[in-house]
Amino acid sequence: MGTSTTAPRRAGGRDSQKPGGLSALDYFFVLRPILLVPAWTMLLAGHFQCQRFLALPRDRWHWPADLWWMILLFSCLMGAVHIVNQIFDVETDRLNKKLFLVAEGYVNRTAIWLEAWALFVGSILLGFLLLGPVPGLLLAASGVWGLVYSVPPFRFKARPFLDTLVNGSGYGMLAFALGWVTCGHYSQAVWLAATPYVLAVAAVFVNTTIPDRESDKATGNVTTGVFLGTTGSTWLAVGLVLFSLSLALVLGDMLCAVAAGCGLPLFIMAAATTRMKWEMLSYQAGALTLAALVGIIYPVFFALLAATFLALRLYHKWRFGLDYPRFADRT
Repeated sequence: MGTSTTAPRRAGGRDSQKPGGLSALDYFFVLRPILLVPAWTMLLAGHFQCQRFLALPRDRWHWPADLWWMILLFSCLMGAVHIVNQIFDVETDRLNKKLFLVAEGYVNRTAIWLEAWALFVGSILLGFLLLGPVPGLLLAASGVWGLVYSVPPFRFKARPFLDTLVNGSGYGMLAFALGWVTCGHYSQAVWLAATPYVLAVAAVFVNTTIPDRESDKATGNVTTGVFLGTTGSTWLAVGLVLFSLSLALVLGDMLCAVAAGCGLPLFIMAAATTRMKWEMLSYQAGALTLAALVGIIYPVFFALLAATFLALRLYHKWRFGLDYPRFADRT
């Protein structure tokens, strides 16, 4: 399921920066590695479902080279998209006191534009060269879909339901399909197989729009959360999780069914109470449940997650004195 943790927030302004001026590490962490976790999760879910579809033998401890390349290239591509998203969301992020690397000028704007375009173009070109035309086209589609989410005149992130559609189809369908084709096989079956994940990601995304409702409203971003309000958004998320669970069971996809089934009580609690803590726990725990299940299938994934978590903790503690990532801490 979709994004899993809150963005780094803090109460202070520029004066809370650690001494030493600009850090080269800022240009790595501006890629928002935490948001790569759901991307990796969906890639591996797609890879697993393709293996299941083709009845291929699975090596739980050894990933083929094409899968590693896909993870690297998709990470670079999504990192570029995350930079562009932050550039166009500066005002909202300032109001929310989050994602401050761009919003508060810790990174040079020209430098991150160059970084974003180099990663964006380079990952797609290498996708075609190293993995073939179908993976290359899917990478290109993912990149374009990521840009229309943030960039005017499209800016789907500021349009109710379109924001949910882009997130659900981007992470739940295109990322899933990218993992599927790393098996060396493309089939139209991938699109039906991806549908329960699209619904699950959409449910997670809807609840992520709730914590930022006031700042989004103040900056003119009419997200699904702004349009429907807290009650409408949380019940929409419940319906999407139920639909995901039902379709997964019909398709015999126990991976998605177990994740949706485990997350459903939290989504219901969020809708019943409309408390921020439960709303945040619903999307955090829902995403992490699927990541944990994928890790059981592919234990190497746990090492990747642990390395990412440790790097984020050390960087934010050293650079800003923050304990991040952390789970829901708002009531």
